[in-house]
Amino acid sequence: YSDTQRRIAESVEHVEYGNPPPAAAAWSYSETADPMTDRARRYACTLSTNRVRQSSPYADVQAELCIRDMPGEGIDAYVMLKGDGQILCRSYERCAIPVRFGDGAAQSFGGIGAGDGSTNMFFFTNPTRLVAGAKEADVTRVQVTIYRDGDQVIEFPTAGLEWPRPAA
Repeated sequence: YSDTQRRIAESVEHVEYGNPPPAAAAWSYSETADPMTDRARRYACTLSTNRVRQSSPYADVQAELCIRDMPGEGIDAYVMLKGDGQILCRSYERCAIPVRFGDGAAQSFGGIGAGDGSTNMFFFTNPTRLVAGAKEADVTRVQVTIYRDGDQVIEFPTAGLEWPRPAA
């Protein structure tokens, strides 16, 4: 893991692998203190109900869709593979990410890779729009391009999202 991936992984409560959780329990919420300001960082994450197929040397993995509120930085939303892999969305070049909320039409979102060059995650460039759509949908589908394995749709159970999350 890179520094960014390690910090995110340490800050988020992760849902166990296996069968997808029921819709009411799909979101996992956590809160940590920013070590520089002692202000609360808030996270909401949901685990994909399907796996991303990847060629060797990578394994098929689930993905996580997370929303993060960082003091002084605002809201982020990102997708991260739960293991190694290569999503083709680089930190120096924006990519197009098709997203579909429920039965609605697919919409185009912008994405950008992690600043540290991690290849198994990307950030949405308009997280507020993503959150608004996810709050209204039982399922949110995100299409990503995987190195050597093409375009794949990752399905996330997004019913019941509470965001902004009330302070604990």
